[in-house]
This record gives sequence, structure tokens and C-alpha cells, in this order.
Amino acid sequence: HQRQRWHGLRLIAADKTTLALPESPSLYKRFGAHKGQQGLGPIAVEMCCLFDLVSRAPLRFVFDKVCTSEHKLILKLIRALKKGDLLLIDSGFYYCATFLKILRRKAHFLIPAKANNRPKVLRNLGQGDYLCQIKDSHGQTTLTVRVLFVYRKGFRRRRLVTSLLDPILFPASELANIYHMRWDIETFYRDFKHTMRTTSWHCRTPTTFHQELLVHMIVVCLIRIAMLEASHLANVSVSQLSFARALTETRLFLKILLSTTEQNRWATIWTAFVTSCAKY
Repeated sequence: HQRQRWHGLRLIAADKTTLALPESPSLYKRFGAHKGQQGLGPIAVEMCCLFDLVSRAPLRFVFDKVCTSEHKLILKLIRALKKGDLLLIDSGFYYCATFLKILRRKAHFLIPAKANNRPKVLRNLGQGDYLCQIKDSHGQTTLTVRVLFVYRKGFRRRRLVTSLLDPILFPASELANIYHMRWDIETFYRDFKHTMRTTSWHCRTPTTFHQELLVHMIVVCLIRIAMLEASHLANVSVSQLSFARALTETRLFLKILLSTTEQNRWATIWTAFVTSCAKY
């Protein structure tokens, strides 16, 4: 629990993806298809997830019809934020109205600045660290934020924007390291789509799609909880463990669990499951 918090903040990330669904009149009516396909297919749904940054377990998800913007989807997820949360998002979510809603939840954000963004510098806080003022495109909303210039070997320089204004309590170097952890979230959708084979759906209606998606998310949560315990056992980060191997062990774990009639065997089966995940 303590390793999942940083200076008392719960670390959370959000990201968006597009899922391709089977052809059916019911799914097309609800979600539609990309305009480039003239409504002929593939049927697609936009999904946005909140993740625990350390375990990479999904906490909440929302979905909507094709071409729904990140700004609309993230608003539904912001309602799940709590006081003391730090939300890490990519530049596609950059929007002053979104930042305001996060702050109203007494949460904080960390996001890369857009290339064409030119914030007004109010004060220099340190090397590559500035207190700035940003406005929305209409100039109606003004926010005081912190802009950091961060570097990572092998990558170009980036500017990060955050609502954590205290440079002593939240050093720029630590914020940069925290944001680089967000890249591990990028592998979630790779594991979700390809390792778990969620590119092939059996649903024919929006209701059965939701049910199928829920089952997949429950399985992902089970795997990620086991991998988090396994990482403590192996004394490595979760990102160093194999999700594909953990999925294989999960199938074996469920098979053993469902075949036993002894209720007191749960602890033994779970421990063996976690131990197996720690090997890979």
C-alpha cells in the first residue's frame, strides 16, 4: 500500500483506445463506424480507463460510440477521483476545463504540454522549472500551473504541466520519474488486445459487449493483483514480470480452484499461483 503512494498522493493514470467489434445491426446502431469507412465497418467503440500506476490494474472504465473525444470520456472518469489523487494523462487530454474539474475533486494532474502551447511565465522556480499561467482557447479560464522541462536519455526534451506547485515538496526530478512510469500503462492495451486476444469479440448487442468487457476487466484485475504480490515476492517491479505467463498461470489457477471442493484450500492455491507468477 505504501509503495503505491508518493508524498501521500495516490498515483493514477488514464488512457484511451479504440476497440473493433463484430458486424451487427445492434452494435452499429449504438456505436457506429469510422467516417472513413462510410459506415460500412469496422464497427468501433472508444474506451477510456483509469489505472493504478503501480500495479497497472484497471480501476474504472467508460466507453462510447466511435470518434468520441478524449475530453468527453475523461469527464466521466474524473467523477471517480478522490482527494489526494495524482492523475497522469497524455497530451490528448490537454484542456483547461478538464484541469478545473480535476482540481474541484481536490485531485492533481500531470500532463505533457502541447507543442503550440505558450504559457505565460510568472516566476522561475529552478532550472527548467517555472510557475506559469495558462488559458483556454476562449481566454475565459485562467489557471496557475507549474511547467517543467524534463529530459530522458534517448528521448527529446518534454514540457510537463502540473498542478503540484511546490518545488520543494514535489521536486522536478521526481515528477519526471513519476511521469516516465506512465509509459508502462501503454503496455496495458497491448496486453489487453493481443495477449488476452480481445481483438475477437463474441458480442452481438451493446449489452453483451458490456458483459464481455466486464469479464475481461475482472480477469485483468485478478492477474494484476497476483502480479503485484509476485513482484513483492521476487523483489522486482511489476513491469519486469511477464503478463503472458501470468495469464497462463491464471488459467491453471482457475481450473484448480473450480475443481476443488475443499473450501480451506483457497490460501494454498492462491500462494502457489502468486509464486508461479514470480518465476517469470
